[in-house]
Amino acid sequence: MITTDRSGATAAMLALSGASLDELELLSGGLFAPADGYCLPSAVPINWPAPFSLKVPPQVGHEAVAQAGLLLTDPDGTPLARLDVESSHVSVDGESVYLAGPLTRLRSAEHPPVRRLRITEPLHLSDQAHSPLVVAVFSETPRPWQLAAAMTTAFQTNSQLWLVALSGPQPHGRYTVLSLLHELESAALRIDGAKVGLVVLPADPREASRRDHVLQKHVLRSLGANQVLDYTVANGMPAEVHEAANLLSPTGTVVFLTGLSGSGKSTVARALAEEIQQDTAVPLTLLDGDDVRRILSPGLGFSKADREANIQRIGWVASLVSATGGIAVCAPIAPFDATRKQVRNMAERVGGFLLVHISTPLPVCESRDRKGLYAKARRGEVKDFTGIDSPYEYPYDADLHLDTSELSIAEAVARIRSCLVDAGTLKPSPVRSASQHF
Repeated sequence: MITTDRSGATAAMLALSGASLDELELLSGGLFAPADGYCLPSAVPINWPAPFSLKVPPQVGHEAVAQAGLLLTDPDGTPLARLDVESSHVSVDGESVYLAGPLTRLRSAEHPPVRRLRITEPLHLSDQAHSPLVVAVFSETPRPWQLAAAMTTAFQTNSQLWLVALSGPQPHGRYTVLSLLHELESAALRIDGAKVGLVVLPADPREASRRDHVLQKHVLRSLGANQVLDYTVANGMPAEVHEAANLLSPTGTVVFLTGLSGSGKSTVARALAEEIQQDTAVPLTLLDGDDVRRILSPGLGFSKADREANIQRIGWVASLVSATGGIAVCAPIAPFDATRKQVRNMAERVGGFLLVHISTPLPVCESRDRKGLYAKARRGEVKDFTGIDSPYEYPYDADLHLDTSELSIAEAVARIRSCLVDAGTLKPSPVRSASQHF
């Protein structure tokens, strides 16, 4: 069949489907660059990542050569790209013709699945954001430690995080990648600014040949990210993580410290984290209130809804850490009982939970006010400040109540550790003589 493209030039037409269509999208979008079209099997450019050849029926081949062009369409006949035919070669058996030349992209495809998430070109071409990019790639349901590592990498480098599903061809009506995309979109809802994408390769990454693995790595590099975390290899767990996994306890724990600003939460949390790391190989993550605000919830304000969202994010990340057998030590103000209960529920689904109320009285907290926030709140310069014009709901369900105006930091840490030992999370620690005070 002969038709005309957008420019009015005549060209033969060929409908592609399956792996051939997936390959065309990546070729015309630039993810196989510097390959920019098809070559003859006997003339593969030296700088291409792999041979890309187009074999067509003889009649289509002769028409394309005669018109010096071939329109490549989807199964519905929508033109997606034009091949400018520069050379051709008849196969040995004479039953097909190879066509070679550069491709010009005409339009994006519309065939399923999930077109709104499909990535067929470098991310910076379709995304107007200019921040650094971290891409985490998955071919199966992400593990909690993978999501935690991806978030940490993105936040520490102040980067946009992309969670990308990588799949092979998706036959019509049998879209096996949908459950993975659902998991990634659910995770992205809890990560400020995170985006989700789908890359469909011409071959299933779980059953790929050596050539296909080379192309997979090439596509991931071509996404244009500053860093790519590839969780599709070695069952999703690099060797160094296998080694670390041997150190994990069967279940992890979330230690959640709550209290007024200036109560001593951060000081106790940091001392607890330092002591645990000195005495045990159990992985530990410290989620301090101010740091989390800066790297996990930079887009949130201090309204009641935003403060609740911030605590929910802390709880979710802490639960991911706990699910891997680690210990998460959290130290937000967390003034609302309902939100604290949500965190407890998330944590207890996967491991232990210890709620510690740092119960230092308000006058003592005000006397420690290094930032001058209480004074500003008293003058009305800061609104909705917890303990002044916004309530702090007393945690009656706390496992520990610790007043740092009466206890030293070392004593507070010792009481928390005792609870962790009783729960089987930690072994008894060596006797310490330190008597650090606030």
